[in-house]
Amino acid sequence: MNEHVVEAIAHELALRFRILARALDRLDRLEGERDFVGWLRRLAADQDVLTELSTTLVLHALQAAVEETPYRLLRLLDTDEAVSLATLCERSGLDRASLYLWLGRLAHAGLVTLELEAESVRSTPLGRVLISWLTAVIVETRGRITEWLTLIGSVTP
Repeated sequence: MNEHVVEAIAHELALRFRILARALDRLDRLEGERDFVGWLRRLAADQDVLTELSTTLVLHALQAAVEETPYRLLRLLDTDEAVSLATLCERSGLDRASLYLWLGRLAHAGLVTLELEAESVRSTPLGRVLISWLTAVIVETRGRITEWLTLIGSVTP
């Protein structure tokens, strides 16, 4: 796999964790939570937990993107520009409720950002790099299948 793609995905997932950690810390401060004081320090000291967390972040993002419908949505959003929800409904063939459910799943994984006031959605850098990688794997797979079909076509009557 292209080392640059791995670095880009890892970078975006690490940024995703930073946002999550900041949100959890803010929530703890707002609610006066004391049970989790020092949790980041403890996390940094435990390589097994860091491995588990990293695995969860990677798998969560992949699981959100690998089904046909979310993959198709991410392909439609493969740009920095926001796309209106009405346009995305039309392009995807999904009804409004189904679209919201799929986008919620993608947003939870950090692959899209919903802009509800503007009734639009945009892909995140993580969503774009992940869809780029998945598309490259699909294209490479298609190429290898084509090679095999060409090979057997030349030897079978």
